[in-house]
Amino acid sequence: MNKPVHYVTVFNFWGYRTLLERWLLCLIVAAVAPAQAASLARISGEVYTLERMALPADALLTLELVDTTPDARGGRLARLALAARGRQVPLAFELPVYAADLDVARQYQLRATIINGGGELLFSGGQALAGDAARVSLRLSRAGERHPSASLEDTHWKLVEVGGQPARVQAGEREAYLLLLDGLASGGSGCNKLMGRYTVGTRSQLTLGPMASTRMACTPELMAQESALHSAFSRTTGYRIDGNTLELRDDDNVLARFTSRATP
Repeated sequence: MNKPVHYVTVFNFWGYRTLLERWLLCLIVAAVAPAQAASLARISGEVYTLERMALPADALLTLELVDTTPDARGGRLARLALAARGRQVPLAFELPVYAADLDVARQYQLRATIINGGGELLFSGGQALAGDAARVSLRLSRAGERHPSASLEDTHWKLVEVGGQPARVQAGEREAYLLLLDGLASGGSGCNKLMGRYTVGTRSQLTLGPMASTRMACTPELMAQESALHSAFSRTTGYRIDGNTLELRDDDNVLARFTSRATP
C-alpha cells in the first residue's frame, strides 16, 4: 500500500481553555513537527528534454519514485505533479519521500512524464537511482521515441479501428486516441474528449471506465465512432500488444485497435 508523502495534523488550539493547556500543546507541537520533518528525505533536480520544443502553457510534469528491486516489496514510493504554468525546461523539482523507504541495498527508478492539458503524452523517461541519491538530472525523450515496442501505459495510442470500422478523422479535429497513465484514462473520439479510470490486472487483464465525455456536436459519422468507442471501453476485459499495435479485447473478440504514434 502506498503511503502518503506527507500529512498535516490540525489542532483546535482555542479549544484549550487555560494558558497552561495551551502552553503544553505548543510544547507537543514543537516536539512532533521536527520528528515528522526528519522522517522525510528529498530528491531534487531538473528535468530536461532531449528535443528542444516549447512546452504548452498547460503542460503537467509528473514524477514517480519506484522501487524496482525484483522482489515482492517493489512499488511506487512517492509521486509529485507540477503544473508548468508557462515555464520551459529545465523544470526544477523537489520530490519528498519517506527516508525509511530508502535502502542503499535496493534498486530504484525515478520516472517522469510531461503531458498537455488534453492528457496527450509529450515526453517521458526514467533514470535508475541509488538509495542514497539526493540530486538527479532527468532527460526525457519525445513520446514514441523511447522503445521500438510500445507499452500499455505512458503511450499515445491512435485509434485504427473500432467495431470493425476504420477510424474516421474530421477535418480540423484531432484524431481519436487513448492514453493510460497512473490509473487515469484520457483520450478523444475524434470530436469529444474522453476521461475515466482504468485498472490493469494480471495476465493482460484490463478494465476501462466508466468514461465521461464532453458534449460537442459532431458529424453523424463521428457520433457513431464515439458510441462504438464507449461500447468497446465498457466491454473490455483484456488487451494484447503486438509491436506497436494495441488490441482491446473481450475474451477472443477484438473490440478496437490502436497504434502507438511515433511523434505527438
